[in-house]
Amino acid sequence: MPAFASYVTLVLAIIFLFSPLPAAANLPETQSPTVAAIKVFQLEHKDVVAVAVETRLPAASVPDPLTYTFEPQYRITEKNSIITLAVAAQSALPANTDSIAVLHASPRLTQLTTTPVSTNELTLTAVYTPKNAKVTVTTVKRKRVIQPDNTIIFRTYLVLTFSNPRTTTPPPKTLVLDPGHGGTALGATSNYLLEKELNLDIALLSRDLFRQHGYAVYMTRTDDSNPSLLDRADAANILQADVFLSIHNNSMATDMPDAAKKLYRGTTALYNSSAPKPAKELATLLANELTDILHIHQYPLQDRPGLVVLNSSWVPAVIAEVAMMPHPQDAKLLSQRVYRHQAALAIFQATDKYLSFTTLPAKTVFASPITNGLANSANNGLAVVDNDGTLYYLDLTGDTYAGGQENIYRLKPGETKPTAISSDEAWNLTISGKYLYYSNWSDQHHIYRMQLDGSEKTKINNQPACQLTATSNWLVYTTWTNDNSVPGPALYKLALDGQSEPQKLCDDQAETITIAGDWVYFLNASDGYRMYKIKLDGTSRSKIADDQVLFMAVADNTIYYSNYSDSQKLYSISTDGQRRTKLTDDQVSFINIANGFVYFTNASANHALYRLNIKTHNKQLICDLGMGPQPINLINNSVYYNRLFFTP
Repeated sequence: MPAFASYVTLVLAIIFLFSPLPAAANLPETQSPTVAAIKVFQLEHKDVVAVAVETRLPAASVPDPLTYTFEPQYRITEKNSIITLAVAAQSALPANTDSIAVLHASPRLTQLTTTPVSTNELTLTAVYTPKNAKVTVTTVKRKRVIQPDNTIIFRTYLVLTFSNPRTTTPPPKTLVLDPGHGGTALGATSNYLLEKELNLDIALLSRDLFRQHGYAVYMTRTDDSNPSLLDRADAANILQADVFLSIHNNSMATDMPDAAKKLYRGTTALYNSSAPKPAKELATLLANELTDILHIHQYPLQDRPGLVVLNSSWVPAVIAEVAMMPHPQDAKLLSQRVYRHQAALAIFQATDKYLSFTTLPAKTVFASPITNGLANSANNGLAVVDNDGTLYYLDLTGDTYAGGQENIYRLKPGETKPTAISSDEAWNLTISGKYLYYSNWSDQHHIYRMQLDGSEKTKINNQPACQLTATSNWLVYTTWTNDNSVPGPALYKLALDGQSEPQKLCDDQAETITIAGDWVYFLNASDGYRMYKIKLDGTSRSKIADDQVLFMAVADNTIYYSNYSDSQKLYSISTDGQRRTKLTDDQVSFINIANGFVYFTNASANHALYRLNIKTHNKQLICDLGMGPQPINLINNSVYYNRLFFTP
């Protein structure tokens, strides 16, 4: 199917421009075309207005629907920087649609209005700035849609493009990023994660990377909405995008045996071999980059011509299935924004290679010295230590190639062989007094506690919990629903003995929870991942700063964070929001603090592990394992990093 039926450049001296209508003349007399929608798209280098004109025909009256094209009747006039598009069609627009707001201030297009001239004619008037805009007209066909009553809807878009005048540099490459699902379409719901939320965050992170490298990006949604599948594909076709990329996360049949679920993990990409531009090469690059950067298994590519967004896009279109949500190890990755950013990086690098637009700097490999001794520090949920110096940590067991299972291990001082003290799939390990606490993924993510020797294992609540953190008296965590209703994320606290009812602190969707004194610090996903704090009694909730954040840690009334608003550079800010300081230009992912040092994974240097002296800002390489970023746990005199202990 041709992507575009015609290209016509408007010369300002031209007064009338007609489009011939051999096909429309054959319409049944009882059928009148309608203007079904008007869409406005705004990119940095162009504004696009698309008028959707469609007709519904009995299938019997169209001998060959595959080759039939609907050509609406229209005329265009131009005078004094005002273009009027008159369409011979009835209006199906809402009755109050007479002025269409331009979404953002544009130097090119300043006003759009529609006016019904008669029952069978509608006009659209566009006021533009000639010195800032070159105007073109195109037509774009939507895939035919067969209705249950055996009629077929044919839609054609009349597209007015107001682009920057020609310059010596070519226009930027244009991408349409499509976060899958949205609204009441939750997508997959596994391990108490919602696919629609993961897709949106990864897509927004991807958008920022593309824009930083000069791409023009249109998002099919930037909020919890759910555009139709055809509307998503239409955006790519109307904008003549170089790539349409739909971002999803994978799932599996609910009746699949548990044993099979544990072996089914990893990433893949979907394409359409029957499409005008199949984009198998892009699918291959996407799957490879996601595999390499996230260090997860890859499943074979899938040729899926039956999927609407793939068979309705006339531009190269691919669906990226980032990871497998039902699998615990994939879900644990997806639950952390650092890894969602890594997925976005993989999407950018694969697409950038496909379009051959920029050349990324080569990765640098460093040596791997051993660090000096460390003091106890904040917990990142993978390893803790008791007062006797015994280590408790999560490590993989079983078929690690397929993802394995994270069990709890104990290593006493002087021992060389650890002991497994629980066979549960555990996460967010924390310690208080004589008990270990963790989110038990083997039992619906409920909170469990057990004695330090592994005895007296007890479930202490019935809520699915994540981001579990302990104080001397409380467990703080987030929980939300995972059924077919709208999710309800919230921040809770629970007494350590689990005997009383959980208490809600606030309704924010929190990540990267840290407790310091009487305060809970967290990234508020409900407000663009900005830093917030709230007292343990649920009072005094406040935003600390307007920076968007990838990860943070708190120590000594200071927050250290990866400032996503400034290219992931390492910043510090006091817990009252004062004394905001940039510490290094390195791009930072995971962070921890101990003994006067900030430990961080350096995305600017192959994700090697560094530490920075808080007073002098001198930087030291700890190790480079050639891996992606990993959570940093500092316990006793050791660093637990990438499932290895680094000791003096």
